[in-house]
Amino acid sequence: MTSVSRRTFLGTAAAASVSAVAAPAMAASTSGNNLPAKWDDTVDVVVLGCGGAGMMAACQAHDAGGKVAVYDAGQSPFHTATNLCGGLFTAWGSKMQNADPEGRKDSWQQFAEDIMAYGNYMSLKEPVYCFAKNSGKAFDFLEDAGLAKHHLEPYAGHSRLRAHRQDSFKGRDYIEVLVKQLDKRGIKINHGMGVTKFYYDPATNTVVGVQVGEGDKAKNVKANKGVIMATGGITGTPQSLDRWVPSVAGKGVAIGGPKNDGTAMMVAVRDVGVPLSHMQYIASYPCGIVVNGRNGPYCRWWFITNNGGILVNKNGQRFITEKEGICHVTPSLASQPDGCHYVLCDQAGWDRTLSKIKLGALIGLPSWPAERVEAEFKVGKNLWKCDTLEELCQKSGMNLDGLKKQIATWNEAARKASLPRPCSRPQKVACKVSVFKESSPSGKIAREYAKNRFEKVCSHYSTGSDKEKRRKQRNFDRFFGEISSGKQSVF
Repeated sequence: MTSVSRRTFLGTAAAASVSAVAAPAMAASTSGNNLPAKWDDTVDVVVLGCGGAGMMAACQAHDAGGKVAVYDAGQSPFHTATNLCGGLFTAWGSKMQNADPEGRKDSWQQFAEDIMAYGNYMSLKEPVYCFAKNSGKAFDFLEDAGLAKHHLEPYAGHSRLRAHRQDSFKGRDYIEVLVKQLDKRGIKINHGMGVTKFYYDPATNTVVGVQVGEGDKAKNVKANKGVIMATGGITGTPQSLDRWVPSVAGKGVAIGGPKNDGTAMMVAVRDVGVPLSHMQYIASYPCGIVVNGRNGPYCRWWFITNNGGILVNKNGQRFITEKEGICHVTPSLASQPDGCHYVLCDQAGWDRTLSKIKLGALIGLPSWPAERVEAEFKVGKNLWKCDTLEELCQKSGMNLDGLKKQIATWNEAARKASLPRPCSRPQKVACKVSVFKESSPSGKIAREYAKNRFEKVCSHYSTGSDKEKRRKQRNFDRFFGEISSGKQSVF
């Protein structure tokens, strides 16, 4: 374990935000950040956050011989972002992967390369490499601790078989294991104790402690060996989503724990002087079903599209290749009419989907049981089952002529390609999903920032075979072109 410095803090922040650019930065506090005269508690390691990352970090720090204290702004580990993962854990080198003939073809280098490519080579390679190398050990830890039944499956953005999926499709399985592991080690989670101050010592260039809680509950806790931030993402509230991701301002569906609002990161910016970057390119689910203002569950549309479904906009037109990863779908939604899209499939595709995933897991977080999903189909506000395209468009608001043309084009392409699952039957199921509005043009400053950033990226990743270099350059050219044209927003 090492102390947290301004430099390491910056690296951590940038790595956690895999693919985006520039949140508001504030100068480090000088007057209000003096070290306290007395510490209320002293430990080796302070862990902020009690989701999967925080609880795993606490276990590892304890097992390395450290005295650990865990503080969380929320009231339960089951209200954290880990619940959002749908029981998915991508890892290299786990016992399960090594036992599979296809899994054994993988390598940590290929895993890292897939991660870098997914984030358009904007991620810091050091933390990516560290994760890729140790991911299998992390999953084995959970498995050895009694993790519920799981299996291997392919997943978008991954060139090898490395997606470890819970049979339940629930991230809750991970939380249940880790809660038991903390209890086993005697580690208490202090709920309702979010971080309000980081104590930064400029003399040693390290974060030496934190203030947690407010009012009478406020405590100053010294961390002799380090402070670990695992405070979640930024999509938990409409306000935080609008602040960090301008392209969805006023429209995006908030999905996540209510404390996933970026507050802890801004406290770190204030007290440690760390600039944040790449915050708006979120690896999120742009597919929330609006049922309560800007809140609602999401639909795991990629299971439907993997079984013959397509994504269309209000005009009935496809706007992206369905095999694209979630991060790449998000920007495409910004330019769609009314900021919404639909998941469309025929009865055969729907049946294939449900043969692989339970109806209650298809639409989740907060999970809708199968009974609720069926009830929503009957209401016909966000989910529809129809016998004809005419009926579907009348109920959903899609353009009939546009949809007919799109399906004809799709089916013709499917026949020419000899695909096994063309949309040859009348479309039966549609799901209206998220709303995103078009992002504003980037501007001169943003383009200069992007150019400088990409030059740095290219210098980092100019190694490899000629083929690899050409592919990396194509990614660079495509993404920079999107920024320069205003299709991607930087600020």
